[in-house]
Amino acid sequence: MIPFVIVLLFRCNHCKIKPKIAVSVREGGIGNMARMQYSNEQLFEIGKVHYEKLALHCQTLEVSGLWEQARQVMKQSSTEVLDVYFQSLLMQFGISCGNISKSHLAFVQDVPISNPLNIEEETETDDGFVRDVARVYQMPPILIQLCSLYDKEKDDNMTEYFIDALLNIVLCFSCLDNGNRGDASEFIKEYYNKISHYIGGKSVAEHSRYLFIKLNDDCIQCNIEKKVPVRKQDGDVLQEDRQQKEETVQEDILSEAEAYDVEESLQTWEEIDDAEIPQDWIEWVECDEGEEGQALEEGKGEKFSDNGENGKQEELEADRIVQDREEKKKPADGDMSAAVLSAEETEEKTEEEKEAELAKEAKAQFLIVKRRIQEREHAEERAHEEKIRELMGELNSLVGLESVKQEIQSLINLIKIRKMRRQMQLPEMEMSYHMVFTGSPGTGKTTVARLVAKIYKELGILSEGNLVETDRSGLVAGYVGQTAIKVHEIVEQAIGGILFIDEAYSLANPEIQNDFGTEAVDALVKLMEDHRDNLVIIVAGYTEEMQSFLKSNTGLISRFNKFIDFPDYSRNELVSIMNVMAKKAGLEIEEEAQQKVLFMLEHKKEEEWKDFGNARGIRNLFERFIMNQANRLVMLQEPTREDLVTIRPEDVAV
Repeated sequence: MIPFVIVLLFRCNHCKIKPKIAVSVREGGIGNMARMQYSNEQLFEIGKVHYEKLALHCQTLEVSGLWEQARQVMKQSSTEVLDVYFQSLLMQFGISCGNISKSHLAFVQDVPISNPLNIEEETETDDGFVRDVARVYQMPPILIQLCSLYDKEKDDNMTEYFIDALLNIVLCFSCLDNGNRGDASEFIKEYYNKISHYIGGKSVAEHSRYLFIKLNDDCIQCNIEKKVPVRKQDGDVLQEDRQQKEETVQEDILSEAEAYDVEESLQTWEEIDDAEIPQDWIEWVECDEGEEGQALEEGKGEKFSDNGENGKQEELEADRIVQDREEKKKPADGDMSAAVLSAEETEEKTEEEKEAELAKEAKAQFLIVKRRIQEREHAEERAHEEKIRELMGELNSLVGLESVKQEIQSLINLIKIRKMRRQMQLPEMEMSYHMVFTGSPGTGKTTVARLVAKIYKELGILSEGNLVETDRSGLVAGYVGQTAIKVHEIVEQAIGGILFIDEAYSLANPEIQNDFGTEAVDALVKLMEDHRDNLVIIVAGYTEEMQSFLKSNTGLISRFNKFIDFPDYSRNELVSIMNVMAKKAGLEIEEEAQQKVLFMLEHKKEEEWKDFGNARGIRNLFERFIMNQANRLVMLQEPTREDLVTIRPEDVAV
């Protein structure tokens, strides 16, 4: 049975995260929802991430003082109330869908800190359980109400993020066991309509748009849209002032209504006769002493901990709280007098002592959330570091480019130190991640840019790590007004990654009047500023031409201050590059054939090198040698395996 002591808190009168996991969308999804293909393990982890967001919002309510009145009435921390609301919401959803598996019960049990509804894999959803869950679901969402009040006081939008995290948890629950839940879409719509009025400043259209995106997104993530200020015309000022006055009046009315909702919810609790509460329904979930102590010890000095004496004292105090709860919970065998004495002491406690004890309980629970976040961050940090090592290994395996490799490594080191300074709340200089790659064609600029995009993702600079390649033809149109549209489209594709513009100098042509390339540069500068937090642009070309290009617009020179020069490959390096190409193709170039290639390169004339193209030229030669090999082998009656995989000196001819 559900603890009635908690059920009474939620009688309701009123009825917007990566390492991002790739998913696929298949036909026959959940109602209007795209069907997300996650493993159960992934869903548990995503659910925990969003639960931790909810717990941190609860901590904000505690610190702001908004939970104080609720604590006096409920005798519980905000996290304890969160866990009841969390479990009852998911169980109501599962019951409404008509099928609750062991995976669903394990999710409800394992994701939150505590298990107030005593959910186990063998929990039976009998009629009494269903009635109790329904009763909890229909009661007032006190946490959401207080988030709404917090938003009014702080001019924030915590309610949006709280509700978004709740919906993401419901989505995780619905996707367990590759579930195809036909009622999931309708349940989420009904639930959102029930609580969305606590979000201030949203129109019906905005609510509909958000819900549509949430139900049709390819992955489970935060769908809160950032507010972008819109430039208004002078004629809009009067209408804007009138609209602001109307919104102010509506917000004042809503704020009073929300305050009344909270007061009424708390009054409901005070009107309940304690005698009506079956004592055997009241169970507090205890933490394992050893595990919690070890977790707190491991968490010292980390991101969510105080590195000083206060942080250590806080953790020791939490350890003591956990130990005290265990000792009070389990008196010695046969020592009934000790249990009776403990009960009498509890009755004699003053209100101040009870408040202090509740505050300690809340602190201990939030430290559990901290520990979970720390463990997740440690695992993610290790995964990111391992991926960066792999990518740097791939970069270092490239032939030549020693100066480029050193520049990229220095850039990575700088970003890591900036991150450490930020964590320690030290001042840091502004840093632009846009770069200029200078050098001749075929010197590896695009290959390095693709690796930099992936490295930036692992460092947290970019969200996707993709690379979009373009040049003048992809940015400039032939008609007035069309160029800006093309630039917007290509930038939209690159958001979250790197936009690589080859031969960027061709966009600035001062010799041609009314050249649309200038319009492309102007649009590019504006979009670089609009998306500076999740877009990196790399422009590439010959050194002298790129210097002239950057001087063509004052906005460029201030944004591109990192130059990396890609030197031409030496003759020996070009031979090494050909060997790499051969290995990837499952071929081997004989030593004598390699010497013949080197001799051929060393005796090229200067004017021939201008059009050779470095690695591109050596690839063309390699493809020619493969064709020569094929022409030679077809003349053999029965070529051996060695014949098929070997490039011989006679194949090295142009």
